[in-house]
Amino acid sequence: MLGPDGNQDLLKRAAKALVPGGRVVVQDFILEPDRTKPRQAVLFAINMLVGTEAGSTYTETEYAEWLEAAGLGAVQRIRLPGPADLMVGTR
Repeated sequence: MLGPDGNQDLLKRAAKALVPGGRVVVQDFILEPDRTKPRQAVLFAINMLVGTEAGSTYTETEYAEWLEAAGLGAVQRIRLPGPADLMVGTR
């Protein structure tokens, strides 16, 4: 439900709260780089556009950059069998 600035702020605050070795895990519909697929992620982005002030869906690269900027390492995407995946960063 947040825009890029809000997401970055939230991830920085979450990372600060972690003990060494702690992880931030984000579950979301993650867009491919061209932002046109997967369909569920694109449709959810439209839903967020209509229903929130600044929300959207984001790419793996965007999440990775935000997690790394928050001071987290070993950033990885974990693909799940459903329409949403995980982005994980470790302090």
